[in-house]
Amino acid sequence: MTLVNKILYISIFLIFFSCQDDVQQHSLNGFTQGTSYMIKYNHLDDLISYYEIDSLLKNIDLSMSSYIDNSLINLINAGMVVDIDSLLEIVLQRSIEICHETDGMFDVTIAPLVDYWGFGPDKIKKKASSDDSIPYSLNIGCDKIKLQNNQIIKFNEVTIDVNGIAQGFTVDYIAQYFHKMNIDDFMIEVGGEIRCSGDNMGGGWKIGIDKPTDRERGFAFILNLKDVSLATSGSYRNYYYSDSIKISHTINPKTLLPADNKLLSATILHDNCMSADAYATACMSFGLTSAQNFLEKNQISGCLIYVENNDTLNYFSSGFSSFLH
Repeated sequence: MTLVNKILYISIFLIFFSCQDDVQQHSLNGFTQGTSYMIKYNHLDDLISYYEIDSLLKNIDLSMSSYIDNSLINLINAGMVVDIDSLLEIVLQRSIEICHETDGMFDVTIAPLVDYWGFGPDKIKKKASSDDSIPYSLNIGCDKIKLQNNQIIKFNEVTIDVNGIAQGFTVDYIAQYFHKMNIDDFMIEVGGEIRCSGDNMGGGWKIGIDKPTDRERGFAFILNLKDVSLATSGSYRNYYYSDSIKISHTINPKTLLPADNKLLSATILHDNCMSADAYATACMSFGLTSAQNFLEKNQISGCLIYVENNDTLNYFSSGFSSFLH
């Protein structure tokens, strides 16, 4: 190597590591969809503004929020014939696929039951003993809806709730924007649903999974994630008591009742957060044994935390333990 080439090589080497040293971690925090979001990304420059994130979140709200009167999903539920946007089309198409994969345990047509049990926009709580008045004739089932020519084909009585998958999709949607901006080392969290891309400047993204209790704060375990999504569904936060009976926000589409089984939480790892979100919701409806069988049959990495004889236990499906920190 000549002296000139050696000097050029050393210069490039020093510039490369100087640039590496200048990489900084940038953070964005805020509120959306009735919860919070947190974003961290590593880059030379502070490229993403709150305005950009808010614009992305507004797009999703106007498409699929059940809390905005003129959102597309509410117009459709009101019986109006409207063209759906690409966001809602993606979510509904994947929802129908996962509904069939889970034998109906994840079903976006349970909106009437979500409202009935007091977890919809009106939040009118029901008596635990009032299940005899559940309208069993409701049109519920993923076979009741289909997508055709940019529209949802359904009976007027069928209403849709995508809250069991929307936060996961939100994470994917923001992640797609980051990749478009040539930012590939980031962590995006919305309401506990997470996407980790890159390796956090070589340190890995350390993600704590909450202990599934409303009393004791802390982590059940910590994961080291790279280029993977995570979603957790649980019965330990969004619930209320009626006549000393715990009413969980997870509704079993088969029984039409709030899920009542040994599971406290289900954490799913997947290559996209939308699917992880829906699978976690389905597992909570399945119950322990059926959820175990589903994860193993479909080779999905996940952790189920459950109660057995007053002990809190963990079940890891194949592949999950490799992510433990």
